[in-house]
Amino acid sequence: MKLLKSNLLKFILFSLLGVMVISSCEKEYGKQPEEIKELLATVSKDIAVAGGDTLTFTDLSLGVIRRTWTFPGGVPETSDKAAPNVVFLEEGNSSPKLVVEYFDGTKDSLTLPITVYPILIADFTPSVTRIKVGETVTFTDASIGGADGWYWEFEGGTPATSTEQNPTVQFDVNKPISVTLTVTRSSTESENTVIKDAIVQVGPPELAYYGSFEDQQIIDYQTWNGAGFPLEIVEGGANGTNYACAFDYEDWGGAEIMNRDKPEERKIEIIPGRSYTVSLYMKADDAGVLTIGWFQLGNLNSWDEGYKSSWGTNGQVLTTDWQLVSFVTTIPTDNGDWLNAYHNFWLTKVDGGATVNTRVYMDELSLKIVDL
Repeated sequence: MKLLKSNLLKFILFSLLGVMVISSCEKEYGKQPEEIKELLATVSKDIAVAGGDTLTFTDLSLGVIRRTWTFPGGVPETSDKAAPNVVFLEEGNSSPKLVVEYFDGTKDSLTLPITVYPILIADFTPSVTRIKVGETVTFTDASIGGADGWYWEFEGGTPATSTEQNPTVQFDVNKPISVTLTVTRSSTESENTVIKDAIVQVGPPELAYYGSFEDQQIIDYQTWNGAGFPLEIVEGGANGTNYACAFDYEDWGGAEIMNRDKPEERKIEIIPGRSYTVSLYMKADDAGVLTIGWFQLGNLNSWDEGYKSSWGTNGQVLTTDWQLVSFVTTIPTDNGDWLNAYHNFWLTKVDGGATVNTRVYMDELSLKIVDL
């Protein structure tokens, strides 16, 4: 009986201990594991073009309860989003930074360096802007933004195209030529193109004196509206030159730009029966109010002998941008020698009844004999 009671007590005791062990095991098994902390972030590209590309920054961190992005030179400058989109406005190296705070109050950070390239802008300059037929011009790349590829197109040139950075080209045409440059930057897959129309005047030797105003002097030309008065030098010429000349058109019926009354030694001799091309660049402060009615290649050997004239018509309306104006005129063979030739341009109102007050500009005047 005593043995039975003893065994029963042991059974009860072990049973209780078993319950305690099982309960302890169940409690350990059902415990929630500690949360994982991990810092991880990416960016869609590590390069960008200033003011152009949009980069996406993505926070992939684990256990984060708060985050702060900072983007030096970027828009936005800061963000708390998991995947903000950013545009960088300042070229150079930037170090965007992510700071995270974990569930346990600890913090961590990392940077994602990127390179911001400048905007790619194509540009170039010619070694000369006026040449004879058959001469060469060297074109110098003046592009901005670190181009590493160049594709040139030359109207009437040999070669007609080039991939050199600074090519030299021969021109065998007798006209103003246009040049196109496309530049590329492989690192950002960027491309930009510039076209410069009539950037080089190609043809026979110049017969006009002082066709440009880079020396800031006006020697051969004046305006005329019943009485002669001079033009004036202004900044900002055609085709990137520094200076041009200008005058104020003040509600006249018409106005002439001429060199008739300038020094005789400045006049030129031209050949009866031959054709001549005259060209210049013109613009006005107000578009569409003045037109170039005609061009006169005149001759005055003496006042007693009277005028001799050869005419050309054009009719171009002036705009606010520089535009090339060109005439061709043939010298008659029935009125003697042309020893003191001069230029004369006539400007008139597009609408004869309208009041016109605007400033007129002229630059890069050229006179050449037409090649046969």
